[in-house]
Amino acid sequence: MCRIQFDQLSIHQVSKSSGVFQGTNFQSGFKAHARVFEGNGKVVGHRNSLLHNKHLIMKRPSADGD
Repeated sequence: MCRIQFDQLSIHQVSKSSGVFQGTNFQSGFKAHARVFEGNGKVVGHRNSLLHNKHLIMKRPSADGD
């Protein structure tokens, strides 16, 4: 078994797929999948109402052709 020792460890952010463990432990079966799309755009003016909104989010083509 491998042993890793740190002099100092700083955690700046913990997300839904992150884990921080202390002591002797064994992690197994970690999985994470998330996809979040949000948006209303910009609504300006007075007395605006948004009812029964629907949003279409289109994936932008990536530089690597994915």
